[in-house]
Amino acid sequence: MYKINFLLRVISALLLIFCLPLQAALHPVSSTEINENQCRLDIFHLFKNDQKKFESNMQLAMITDVRHRHRYIAIKADINHPAGFENISYYRSGQPVEVFTANWRKNGNKHSVTRLVMLGGTSDKQAFDVFTKLVHQDEGHFEIKRSGNRYRFNADSRDLDDFFNCLQRNR
Repeated sequence: MYKINFLLRVISALLLIFCLPLQAALHPVSSTEINENQCRLDIFHLFKNDQKKFESNMQLAMITDVRHRHRYIAIKADINHPAGFENISYYRSGQPVEVFTANWRKNGNKHSVTRLVMLGGTSDKQAFDVFTKLVHQDEGHFEIKRSGNRYRFNADSRDLDDFFNCLQRNR
């Protein structure tokens, strides 16, 4: 009995030693902010930097302001992203499904930001409805392509469920 307890303690200690550093390096792929005033799902595109650490270089936010009845898709990118209009394609399994338009603007010295509209449209609400429907159909696994660059997104299923449940409650 003593040998089994000792062995279990050694195994537990080894797991702590080797697993804690891995846990510290975990980065979220998505997050939600849900309350009586808003339903928000953020999905992050992660890449490995020169130090071999993951960081986000693009963030998609699906936002519904319940009180003011606004809904839109916002994107935040690196400050080096050029300002101006650009088409952004939504891809499913490597094939284009829908095209949106973005008008990139600098947000101070830190980020470039935009809201999506449908190609040839002006309504960010329409773009929100189409985009969230696609994300729901694809269970949060999709990619977007802009200026020859592809960005893969994989939302956590719990975050997706929380977000879409919030949308259902507030329709």
